[in-house]
Amino acid sequence: MRALWLFLAMALCAVVIGVSAVAYGHAYNTRMEQARSALFTFSDAVYSAGDPERGESVARAAGCIACHTDTENGGALLAGGVELDSPFGTFVSPNITSDRFSGIGSWTVDMLAQALLNGRRPDGKHYWPAFPYTAYAVMQRQDIADLFAWLQSTDPIQEASPEHELRIPELARVGLGLWKTLYVPVDYQPDRFSGRGEYLVEGPAHCAECHARRDLFGGVADRQLSGNSRGPEGASVPAITAVALRDWTIKDLEFFLEIGMTPEGDFTGGHMAAVIEQGTAHLSSADRQAMAAYLKSPANGGFE
Repeated sequence: MRALWLFLAMALCAVVIGVSAVAYGHAYNTRMEQARSALFTFSDAVYSAGDPERGESVARAAGCIACHTDTENGGALLAGGVELDSPFGTFVSPNITSDRFSGIGSWTVDMLAQALLNGRRPDGKHYWPAFPYTAYAVMQRQDIADLFAWLQSTDPIQEASPEHELRIPELARVGLGLWKTLYVPVDYQPDRFSGRGEYLVEGPAHCAECHARRDLFGGVADRQLSGNSRGPEGASVPAITAVALRDWTIKDLEFFLEIGMTPEGDFTGGHMAAVIEQGTAHLSSADRQAMAAYLKSPANGGFE
């Protein structure tokens, strides 16, 4: 009987500790989200109405087309349906066209900002972190406004995406406030970057989401680009730190980001091919040069 009471007491303590941790994480994360929202609201004195043309460039840099267009099966632009296999199950990208029912045509720019900066749905619930808001949390206000303008200019596609097929219960979404306190960098503010290349690599292009190591909980605690043994679809992803790229020149990297060819004359495949074809190939040469220069710089530290 004594052993039973001891077991029950330990179980109760574990429950109390778990609930307290989730509550603390939720409260702390809420403060951080409010701070990012305030920064978005009051930052950038040069902020202007969104420019759709520039917004497309933001979408290309951020991987929106590659992740939300099922090109393999002839899907419409941004209509979703792209599957992402993970240890937690299969995530399916949603429709983000301008359709008011299946897409995000009824959204405001503030709703988009909440999604990108804080990983929040319009109903206030957390997005699963297959959506890389851990990197988007740093996006500049003008970039978000331009992206919103472009998204609202796309063709509306009334086509609902399939549901996720996950091995974790929906209830786990409640704990994402605690998860965010662990993995959304608190110093991720637009003015922390020294140049355009660092901002693109660390922010919108979210390179760390594939090229940095994930832990047991699926988070990237160390955002150094030191490689990942299990990237998209379980494939190994190489390190792209300055040390790992020591045999590449900046021109090599620019060329790779444009057409996907390595210095040896080989072409990349898999997920990276889509990132280039639908993304970096469409950026300005100045942006590709900036990204390449940052990747080769001492600021892009880490190990192989």
